[in-house]
Amino acid sequence: MEHGDSICILGENGSGKSTLLRIFSGLLKPDKGTVKVLDKDPYKQPENLFIKQKMGVLMHSNMLYPQLTLKENLSFFSKLLGIIEYKTRVNEVADELNISRFLNIEIYKLSNGNQRKASFAKSLLNDPEILIADEPDANIDNDTIETFSNIFLQRSKKSKANLFTSHNEVFFKKCSNRKMKLNSGSLSEL
Repeated sequence: MEHGDSICILGENGSGKSTLLRIFSGLLKPDKGTVKVLDKDPYKQPENLFIKQKMGVLMHSNMLYPQLTLKENLSFFSKLLGIIEYKTRVNEVADELNISRFLNIEIYKLSNGNQRKASFAKSLLNDPEILIADEPDANIDNDTIETFSNIFLQRSKKSKANLFTSHNEVFFKKCSNRKMKLNSGSLSEL
């Protein structure tokens, strides 16, 4: 993966795409083999912390605290990432994803689509070098798909990398400059 690459991993349901992204993001240790992210091992300390600060992760579960407001969640994760001007950054990502009006609402009260936007906002807080997203376009409306795809394209223009899965052909054709297929445990470029 090079700077500015936006790679979509394609494959049938159950082929291991989500598992592969969890391995790349350091959330799941592989049974065998090695993984390097930003030329570092994501399973060793302090390299793991370095990688986490350079990576954004969007998985199927929103990985937010449901009883906290959107602002409280984004502020908490900003502080964990060491973002000094976290209040400004929280407002920037909320504006970018059109969820500013929900900042003072608890996550569990948001619709599924707005929870997805909130989770995407969390993954963008640190303006990550690598964004790993598992089906970012799932269960959201067309306007939100357009917003997400524009964010992916802008990131590529800024030499930021995206690694994602999708079943939406329009979305992945617009957002990726490379496509790979996962089939029977083997990853090949298309």
